[in-house]
Amino acid sequence: MINEESQRVRELLREIKYPGFSRDIIASGFVGDILAIGPMVEVEFKPDTRDETKVATMERQIRDVLQRANFADVQIRRIAPFVPEVPLRSAEDLAKELRKKPEGPSATMSRLMTPLQAEYLEEGELPEPDLLAIALGRHDVAPAAGYRPGGPNPLSGPRESIDYDIGIPVLQWDIDPHDPQAKTSQHEIKVGDWDYRVWWQAHRDSGLLYVSMQAMKEDWVDHDNNAVPHPIGRSEAVNLVYDERRNAVVAIYGTVRDFRPFVKAFGLAHDSETGAQGGPATQEAEQQ
Repeated sequence: MINEESQRVRELLREIKYPGFSRDIIASGFVGDILAIGPMVEVEFKPDTRDETKVATMERQIRDVLQRANFADVQIRRIAPFVPEVPLRSAEDLAKELRKKPEGPSATMSRLMTPLQAEYLEEGELPEPDLLAIALGRHDVAPAAGYRPGGPNPLSGPRESIDYDIGIPVLQWDIDPHDPQAKTSQHEIKVGDWDYRVWWQAHRDSGLLYVSMQAMKEDWVDHDNNAVPHPIGRSEAVNLVYDERRNAVVAIYGTVRDFRPFVKAFGLAHDSETGAQGGPATQEAEQQ
């Protein structure tokens, strides 16, 4: 649980901008755990940039901000994705390496390349090398997680036969997006800077709505020391189960930082579907 002093440090760090961007380092996700005890503070710093000058600038600003706030001992613990042991190479360096290598499909296929790098290459631009791929080697091999050169290890655990029947129904298994007889709804909702796509299907006799949501937002990336629009942007996904009889969300799951904006977006979509006015989601939207 985050104590008040650690939370105060996190708010102080919002003053520091990611160089070249309007976002601060907290909003950019560069700050992890914070431990603050008396005059000592330790900050987990994970900048997602290949530019060591920018990293050094942000670290210097972190120290300045916290020392002004009377923290005498400021420790910064830098972790991945920035890996200082791997040399930082520019697009020009990569071009020199490519000229030294033999041409042909075999040479191209042997290089580790992310989808974003491939897009740059197709547009005639030389992408910067992926820092983590260089540090970790093959991106499809992770022995500790069960992914080896021959493929992933088979999943362990008990398994049932095809004729699964133990008397306990699993309502979620009745949901079929391709069922033409099922009652489904789809809406697009905007809340703040995020665009939400909301889809749900009503279970045939339980009063439950199984909801799938995706939030999308334009994002920017650091390319050649310049802030440019990301070709894909940011995307977050959440699923929830809504009980119409109790007017309540009974389950919600995903990997997002905060579920509340998704609940708000679903409430607005559901209100527009049912024609309800004056509900919590509608009132909150009208106040903004």
